[in-house]
Amino acid sequence: MIWVLAGTGDSFELIYKLKQRNIDLVVTVTTKYGKQKLAGQNIKVLKCSLNEIEMTDFMRNKGIDLIIDATHPFAENVSRNCMNAAQENNIEYIRYERKMLDLTKYPKKYILDVKSYKEAAELANNYKKVFLTIGSNNLSYFIDEIENWQERLIARILPDWKFIKKAKEDGLTPANIVGIQGPFSKKLNKSLIDEYEVDVLVTKASGKYGGLETKIEAALESVIPVIVIKRPNLCYPTVFNKIDHLFEYVVNEVSLYND
Repeated sequence: MIWVLAGTGDSFELIYKLKQRNIDLVVTVTTKYGKQKLAGQNIKVLKCSLNEIEMTDFMRNKGIDLIIDATHPFAENVSRNCMNAAQENNIEYIRYERKMLDLTKYPKKYILDVKSYKEAAELANNYKKVFLTIGSNNLSYFIDEIENWQERLIARILPDWKFIKKAKEDGLTPANIVGIQGPFSKKLNKSLIDEYEVDVLVTKASGKYGGLETKIEAALESVIPVIVIKRPNLCYPTVFNKIDHLFEYVVNEVSLYND
């Protein structure tokens, strides 16, 4: 049995490919939206958030032979816990991570690299109008660091009640929230930047698939800088950056299990 920890659009692409080969798998997601994306596919899907001990129990109860961690590049704690649990139970762990976008191809003065949300918020405070494209989990850093944030922050969030509720709990009002689902083209990104008269865009280093490229291109066209929060640096035992390569590897591994 293969356990896929899903959390990104490309993770669902991998799941569909594995299912088409009738590979026995179970998928865990952390959101209702993620579970809905796999509805009707005859795939075992569980919506849950597991700590390291619970992951160990899950592996044993489900008879897991192979783990594919395809969570978001910034789901640092999930990946770390999963690696630890896999090692403890002698189960092969594979990390799928989107390939990083080469930022050196853009004008250096417009790409502002930072190591943390707090550092991003401190830097963003130097600009008048701030456009956040970081999801809903870390908005509090910007609320804490940016003066008069009620007039200066715009946060783009997936229009799911869970995420909107989190933003509202942090204090954001409808005037601070853009609820919209991607993918986002350069044209749409630029339209939002121009409509809200944004002076700086804040994003995570989520890779091309995560929309980083179109965000940067839109920002450059509007002549504003982009604050890019770097990915967590974890040491994975096995990493794939391309879905096709990972798929081929898994199919071969399954063949070995069945021999």
